[in-house]
Amino acid sequence: MSSTIDSSPVARSAPSRPSVLRGRTPTGTQSTLTVALRRLVMATLVIATHLALGVAFWTVMDVDGWSIAEMAMFACFLLSLPWIVIGFWNGVIGFLLLRFSRDPLAATAPCATLAGPDDPITARTALVMCVRHEDAERMIRRLDVILRSLDRTGHSAPFDLHILSDSTREDAAETERRAIETWRAGLDRPGRVFYRRRAVNAGFKAGNIREFLLTRGADYELMITLDADSVMSGETILRLVRVMQANPRLGILQSLMVGLPARTAFARMFQFGMRASMRSYSMGSAWWSADAGPYWGHNAAIRVAPFRDHCGLDDLPGAPPLGGPVLSHDQVEAVLMRAAGYEVAVLPEEGGSWEDNPTSLPDFLRRNLRWCQGNMQYLKLLRRPGLPLVGRLQLLLAVLMYAGAPAWIGFMIAGAVQAFGPPSVIGELDPPGTFPVGLSIGLFMTMLTLTFAPKLMGYLDVLSDPRKSARYGGASAFALSVVAEALFGFLLAPVISFSVTVFLIGLLGFGVCVGWEAQDRDGHRVGWGEAAAKLWPATLFGVALSTALALSAPQVLFWAAPVLASFLLAVPFAVLTSSETLGRLAAQARLGVGPEETHAPAEVRAICDALPPLGGFGAPLAPFRFDAPLNAARLHPAD
Repeated sequence: MSSTIDSSPVARSAPSRPSVLRGRTPTGTQSTLTVALRRLVMATLVIATHLALGVAFWTVMDVDGWSIAEMAMFACFLLSLPWIVIGFWNGVIGFLLLRFSRDPLAATAPCATLAGPDDPITARTALVMCVRHEDAERMIRRLDVILRSLDRTGHSAPFDLHILSDSTREDAAETERRAIETWRAGLDRPGRVFYRRRAVNAGFKAGNIREFLLTRGADYELMITLDADSVMSGETILRLVRVMQANPRLGILQSLMVGLPARTAFARMFQFGMRASMRSYSMGSAWWSADAGPYWGHNAAIRVAPFRDHCGLDDLPGAPPLGGPVLSHDQVEAVLMRAAGYEVAVLPEEGGSWEDNPTSLPDFLRRNLRWCQGNMQYLKLLRRPGLPLVGRLQLLLAVLMYAGAPAWIGFMIAGAVQAFGPPSVIGELDPPGTFPVGLSIGLFMTMLTLTFAPKLMGYLDVLSDPRKSARYGGASAFALSVVAEALFGFLLAPVISFSVTVFLIGLLGFGVCVGWEAQDRDGHRVGWGEAAAKLWPATLFGVALSTALALSAPQVLFWAAPVLASFLLAVPFAVLTSSETLGRLAAQARLGVGPEETHAPAEVRAICDALPPLGGFGAPLAPFRFDAPLNAARLHPAD
């Protein structure tokens, strides 16, 4: 097991694009006409909704003429709409499929229906984990669980594991190397585990994988990409491989990931809401994206040859932050794979694919801003020749996802400025009957509904099926968690938008960049000083906005209270939600309970040791432990 690689140049394989793959048609599991009609329906719904909301807002604002502030509010409103409206229709379509389709999977990912549960595993597959300055013991524990779960299936022979290190600190790299060597030496089949540390970290994670593909890719037909916090069951890995085998024109198959049981209150509530929205959102998105689905960078199966030949990412022209290595490489790779004539699909079903979520607000903001910078680089990629139309649209939507944040903040600032200006839209000062109060309130409630629609559809899906709600501790526990998560979401969303806005100003105006470092995956208790240092701008903004509205338009304070509370309470929110004590109390109150806690799979119990006790479920779940050194461990209930 070597910690270095051969530094000799490797010739890039000539792109192989059989003539049958030159078109933009799906893999044959869906007709081109069906996909085109679905996309036409989706486009019609989105455009019609966008226009209707724009007209409604125009009507509300078109009282006694337009001020500059009102025009700014209207522009910001329109800019914030695309991502919200698409999310709404994805959630609604996904809910309808989940509740009323006889076979939602066949309607959204028919490629999965071609693979049988007992199909032989013939494809040589590499499990690939990229690491950089990670906790070695934590990383190895996950890998050990993945390998043992795969071994229990009886089909692990065609799989190898490759750990690709980009660690640059010598002390961390040495600890990493020794830990992997010790673990590897105790395995029954140590020859299937490989470790390589790069001497030069060109291209970050994408460059790491690219170098692996150029040196070892010829040995494998498929690879399963893993992050350092990934956990996958052996059965799920086999399912991905079987689907790839049954669909030779399927280039990337992304599994639907859910969060592992979390110790902090922040992670518990964040992943509870994320899980609800992803279930309906991914189903609806898969319905119309079809052969041009997403790739999220890990817990996915990839066909090695086309990925190596067509998905290489050169540095973008210019200097960072918009130039240089592509940070958010995954969605670009998905678009390039589709441009090469291969399908990219998501498997919109839960089961056997997990990850860790950020444990605190500062951790989440740090990760989110790195993604923000990466997505802004797509502005340079939109002009790249040869990309399919849907691919360009997805890159544009990834930009608009973050562009909506400054639009929302700009809307609030313009609204406060307008409140100090001419009283054209202050209802009590307008001539009687001129201001459409009913339409204004209706538009406000409509925007709230559209914004949170993916979560609401996911919640409604669970509550409408007793079997699903039982997996979350029952309907009453689930409903209580929904209320708690709604409060959590109201306090979280405005702070996220503000942080993105400030970051984008620094990114586009002053060239501020973020780096690529290991995440704080186990988390830490956020102190008052740390929270204040990171969140004082948001708090100050909240004070200024509250003061402006109180002086100029006090009648608006009631409607603005949720947003203002988010800014004013940002510091205590960050401190309290990072607490493991509050997380345990939430678990005991059955808040944010997920299926991995009520019916924990063996892989989850092995990773989490002892799950938090859940109030009201009777006897607590028996924790799992390792009764021998890690490399010889066997999963079983503790004595």
